[in-house]
Amino acid sequence: MKILNADDNLMLWDYAHIRLIDIRHMLFKAGDKLNSYRFPAAGFLYMVRGNVVFRLNGNKHAAERFHILHSGKGGQLDIDWVREEMEFYFIFYKASLSLTSGSGVRRLFERNSPFQKQYEFAPNAPVALLSQVKEMHRKWLDSSSLERIQIKAMLYQFVYEVERQRQAYGVYSVKPDLVEQAVRYIREYYSQPITLSSIAEQLNYSVAYVAKQFKSKTGTSLIDFLIRTRIDEAQELLLNTDASLQEVAAGVGYTDLSYFIRIFKKTTGVTPGNFKSLALGSAKGSDRPKIRLRLSNAGWAEPSYIDNDHDNHYQYRRKGDLPMVRNTKMSMGAAMLLCLVLMLSACSSGNSPVNSVNAGPSPVSSVQTETSPPDSATNSKSTRVYKDSQGHEVDIPERPQRIVLQGNSIGDLLALGIQPVGVDRRFIEESVYLDKETTPAQDIGFPTNLELVLDLEPDLTMLGYVMDKQYEEVSKISPTVVFDQSKPLSERLPVIGEIVGKKAEAEQLLSEYNRKAENMWSGLRQEGKLAEGETAVVLIYYWNKTMYLMKTGGIPALLYQPQGYKMSEAVKEIEPAEGAPYIEVSPELMHKMLIGDHLFVIYPANADAENSFNELMKTALWSSLPAVKSGKVTFVETKWNYDDMLTSSMLLDEFPKLLAK
Repeated sequence: MKILNADDNLMLWDYAHIRLIDIRHMLFKAGDKLNSYRFPAAGFLYMVRGNVVFRLNGNKHAAERFHILHSGKGGQLDIDWVREEMEFYFIFYKASLSLTSGSGVRRLFERNSPFQKQYEFAPNAPVALLSQVKEMHRKWLDSSSLERIQIKAMLYQFVYEVERQRQAYGVYSVKPDLVEQAVRYIREYYSQPITLSSIAEQLNYSVAYVAKQFKSKTGTSLIDFLIRTRIDEAQELLLNTDASLQEVAAGVGYTDLSYFIRIFKKTTGVTPGNFKSLALGSAKGSDRPKIRLRLSNAGWAEPSYIDNDHDNHYQYRRKGDLPMVRNTKMSMGAAMLLCLVLMLSACSSGNSPVNSVNAGPSPVSSVQTETSPPDSATNSKSTRVYKDSQGHEVDIPERPQRIVLQGNSIGDLLALGIQPVGVDRRFIEESVYLDKETTPAQDIGFPTNLELVLDLEPDLTMLGYVMDKQYEEVSKISPTVVFDQSKPLSERLPVIGEIVGKKAEAEQLLSEYNRKAENMWSGLRQEGKLAEGETAVVLIYYWNKTMYLMKTGGIPALLYQPQGYKMSEAVKEIEPAEGAPYIEVSPELMHKMLIGDHLFVIYPANADAENSFNELMKTALWSSLPAVKSGKVTFVETKWNYDDMLTSSMLLDEFPKLLAK
């Protein structure tokens, strides 16, 4: 049991912004049940009267009148038996932290949020609480905007009384086991189009945190577990029903039949049709009614998830699994089937090994043209060993044809004539080179959706950044290399060029860019738009009124070129926090931080940002800035604030026009 420190609990209630979502009054008759109800948000259940047996996230409880329970978003409530008529109230709320909250508070909110905790107890002074809840519900049903403020105040009074009684009588919060919740959710909703992102949202945690906790406790990724659950259920349907392949695929959450067949073969080593034929053929000579194949995944041990702090643990046991089947030796028929399937798998994949979760990525040969789809009949075995920025030595194609890119270096690939098949499209939709795509790439999302990547069948995956344990997962799909996308263009582009087999082209692009930049700066000097030794400072402004001083990357990378503007000594001395590219600026400190002859303001092109910045420009603090007084302020849209090859080259044409405005 994990117990949240009471002071931390109260501190987070104090720091958080609380929004009341709903108050509901419910009545259950004797004998009624409630199955698998999930809390749509964090909330309280206050039972007024009744006698009931219920389970909260699998933990069984019995309660009578005047009982309180709390659960976070996604918590599962099962009411097994209502012995007497039950009356209760739901109070749902959402808690969030402001952008200005400190990192320590944010870490505590992520790891030990009281809004995700579960607890239940019988209050010692229930009447006062009941009066508060009834009054809140009455006002909620018939409320004006003014009364909504009063209801929010009443919610805090209710929370205060609950917390006071809990502390007085030693009732502690139990942190629901995140992995257990995820496993239960997958087993219940595997037939629906769920993803890592949707599961994380249901459980009210970040994607990265859910993925890390799941892998840490189970030894496998959440996506792998979802796939295996679906494939196991598909095997059950294939063996025990007459459903068509399309119906089986839809029944386990795959709307695309071809993708289902690919993922089934990748997981089991055979296609669904072959699996059913071979398994049924073997079953005729066997006394076992079921044969469960996990041939190509034999190396993946199903971890027994047992947390000694929880009585209600799970062992990853599927529906229909029988201990006698798991613990008996393989029959002769099943053994022969295993040999046959391994032989068929080897034949069907040519010289490549059977796909295995534990096997490394098999080399993918390059193809003849850069736009043609992969074709095993025409591919050569032209590969090479490449050592990436993290020290991985990877066998990659000489000229990869189906590249998936994670990161913001899309403009580098397009400049090199590479049309990737999968990217995070946020960086394209917000870019200046949207029209440079001849074949629009599939959006792989953020965080990267590994199922989509698998569906794209890449022959190379490039990671400009890596999330926790991500390399191991992605490298099971295709040869995968890591590079540092934060490196300046002059260092990054040659690396990318070498990865994709276009090192000479990358060096030529840089050479042409440098010549073009020299000509631009020379022209600006001749026109009198840039004086010798003139300094510049860069401010980036966001719609929520936050401002940052930029010294590297994007626009600064151009401005502070040797032939361009200089950085003032005062700005040089301002250092960002470790690992951050810029530093926050408050209106009161602008005169101390925005020191330069010319001020460049980077802003998002939306009405909210424009309106809030117009308010700032009306202040005396803004008017007193030296660059504002001299009329040397240039506004630049954020779409130009990237340093990929395409954007950088296009910016050389655009920059003189920006100065002329």
